[in-house]
Amino acid sequence: MNWRNRWVFWGFAAAVLALVSIPSVEWIKTLHDYAKFAEGWEPAPLKPSRTTFTPREGRIVPDEEPALVPVEFRHKAVRAKSVELVGDFNAWSPGLLKMRRNPRGTWSIVVPVPPGPCKYLYLVDGKPELDTETGTADGPQRRRVSERSVK
Repeated sequence: MNWRNRWVFWGFAAAVLALVSIPSVEWIKTLHDYAKFAEGWEPAPLKPSRTTFTPREGRIVPDEEPALVPVEFRHKAVRAKSVELVGDFNAWSPGLLKMRRNPRGTWSIVVPVPPGPCKYLYLVDGKPELDTETGTADGPQRRRVSERSVK
């Protein structure tokens, strides 16, 4: 075999190896993304948005006031392993709004809620707790819940 044929052979082998490895890299990235998803995916906090509509004349008219107001919820639970927020803004469904812990043991989350009265509870390691800094009201199933007025 002369030198020219060797270069052609090894060039062809390198090209085939490159073409075969590209899908392998994509498979590995896909499996890595799936593993991160399976470990527990946490969505980014929601940001307030304004809605607009286009009337028949073609002008864009913004709403007079935003439909949702971002509200920060904070709860101090130093020894807690997990804290969640449930309320009338998420149909009292646990597992949807997991709070993040800071180094001092205070858990927080920002949630967009509609203006008006807002009823909620903190689930500290699965057990409901009231917010000590706000008032209380009757909630679902005749349970006392925390209530805050959102403007």
